[in-house]
Amino acid sequence: MVVATFFIFFFHEMSHWIAYEILGYDAGFTLNGASVKDASIALPTSHRMIASAAGPVFTIIQAIVCFFILKKHQHVFIYPFLFMPFLMRLGAGWANRFEPNDEGRISLEMGLNLYVVSAVVVGFLFFLVFKTSRRNTYSVLVNIITSVVGILLLFAVAYLDVKHKIRFV
Repeated sequence: MVVATFFIFFFHEMSHWIAYEILGYDAGFTLNGASVKDASIALPTSHRMIASAAGPVFTIIQAIVCFFILKKHQHVFIYPFLFMPFLMRLGAGWANRFEPNDEGRISLEMGLNLYVVSAVVVGFLFFLVFKTSRRNTYSVLVNIITSVVGILLLFAVAYLDVKHKIRFV
């Protein structure tokens, strides 16, 4: 679970950073955030949407790949790499209430309610988790334990990022 959590956060934020860099901005990222280094730069709407979408797109692709791996091989050690993206985006959807995050910003830019894109992403990821859990007969207890440990790890990542701001780039 720990490896999956840090892997998912690192590559999610790195995807935002790559998008910024491809769009021509000098950017950086931490374990729980990515941004253009010069905060005075006003990004066009299309660039903000591309950069906001890059992390969730990576996270969704990763979940789909894990879904298909788990369809062929019932490796319970791969399950956190499917479950944590769901939990991460669920937590991000909840956190929209404090400040719009990736999906929240995309929703607002599209003129939708703050939670619309988050609900679609979380719903899709939940579908993958549910199908895998039923197909591979992971018990309710396994899912409860995975949820509790996952939530604690999400808070740990958020805390570490706020406390230490370890910048990768």
